[in-house]
Amino acid sequence: MISNVVIKHALSSEIDPLLQALFQYIDQLSLPETPYVTGRSPISKKSLLKCFFLKTYFSIDSLRQLVNTLDRFGYFRRICGLHEVPHLSTFSRARKWFREQGFSVFNAQLLKDLGVRCPKVVIIDSTAL
Repeated sequence: MISNVVIKHALSSEIDPLLQALFQYIDQLSLPETPYVTGRSPISKKSLLKCFFLKTYFSIDSLRQLVNTLDRFGYFRRICGLHEVPHLSTFSRARKWFREQGFSVFNAQLLKDLGVRCPKVVIIDSTAL
């Protein structure tokens, strides 16, 4: 079920300032992209990361609900940089990549941007993803 908050944002086509700032930050990240060889061209990791933040921001419970939300509301596809909604399995593979490798890349760049040098301990909670 899609919450009223999600519908309200999608219909008003107004992005929350916090979400907008986060998406602008994601746009300037240097995430490694998968090289295109054959088949479909890969979906940008930045776009997928935006989808995961959208999922967390609007408390969307599952990847299937995220796919349904993106399918139903073109506005969310546009702000995430998608032309069409990726298959559920694409989100599943992306979630695995972000958990295993992507968060360390994302976190390293975030700490660098914040001016943190040589932290002894860094804790990341990716439960919501």
